[in-house]
Amino acid sequence: MSPRRRRKSRSSKSSRRDLDPYFAYLIFVGVGLGSLQVDTEVRLALLWSTLLALSLIYAGGKPVAARYSLANLGRGAMVGFIISLPFLLAARGVLNESSARLFPMPSQAALFQALTFVSAPVEELYFRGVLQRERGLLSAAVLYGLAGAVFFLPVFRGLALILLAVVLSMGLLGFVYGYVCNQYGLGASIACHAVVNLVLLFLPPVLERLGQGLTVIV
Repeated sequence: MSPRRRRKSRSSKSSRRDLDPYFAYLIFVGVGLGSLQVDTEVRLALLWSTLLALSLIYAGGKPVAARYSLANLGRGAMVGFIISLPFLLAARGVLNESSARLFPMPSQAALFQALTFVSAPVEELYFRGVLQRERGLLSAAVLYGLAGAVFFLPVFRGLALILLAVVLSMGLLGFVYGYVCNQYGLGASIACHAVVNLVLLFLPPVLERLGQGLTVIV
């Protein structure tokens, strides 16, 4: 092997060591702990930006596999709809309150954009595209659940049981997203995640407003 190729090989190996997914997760946790006093909306944007930056840095040394097809996107979306619809029907009021606390966006349009075009793709890109690929489904699902504490600790400070419920729920969803990713690809897990977000966090406040409007008319 020529000296030039050896240097490239060493550089590539060094880059991958520096960007270990667990180390990247610790950076994410550090940003979360360091921003506990920041406004919720700004803090969410900061955490999502951190995950995106870490994923892009990782992809610079080892491209993320992002295969997808319309059929697989549809399968992922269908899984998301099937697992989330029962919760919408059974606990719409609780979900409405949770949406307002977790994602205090200035408008419904902003909430839709954040849940669909930011939260779902950014979180899936790191937790499935990077972490699950390197460390397996179990690690990715568990750490995704724990990320719920990083995201929402300021919201549920002093409410340990509610925060624990959020962590467990996100962990279970992490297993679902991971399974979908393994079966149908990263694009499908993004679609699944986006639909779950919309059904559980976007539709409840929309339906609540529609209900209030109908009540006023009647």
